[in-house]
Amino acid sequence: MRVHKISWLLYIVGSLMVFGSWGGIISTGWGWVGWLIGMTGWAIGSALPRQAAASRPVIQPLSAADEIAKLEALRKDGVITDIEFQREKTNIISRRGGYV
Repeated sequence: MRVHKISWLLYIVGSLMVFGSWGGIISTGWGWVGWLIGMTGWAIGSALPRQAAASRPVIQPLSAADEIAKLEALRKDGVITDIEFQREKTNIISRRGGYV
């Protein structure tokens, strides 16, 4: 999070320097320095979301067959009844368009 704040600070300061050079407040040379600072901040900020997304685990949805197998294990262990098993199995199959 700290790097994100620093990247925004660089982007803002660099942009202000560029705008200042356009308005004649600072020299053109400092405007180019501001451009480099702003682009550095933008590049750092742009790279951050990709790193965060890459570090998150991808959760794959269970297939209908896997869901039914888990239900079957619950039924065998006595956690759910045969009627509850059949009802949930029907729900799973209907959600998948009739395919297991």
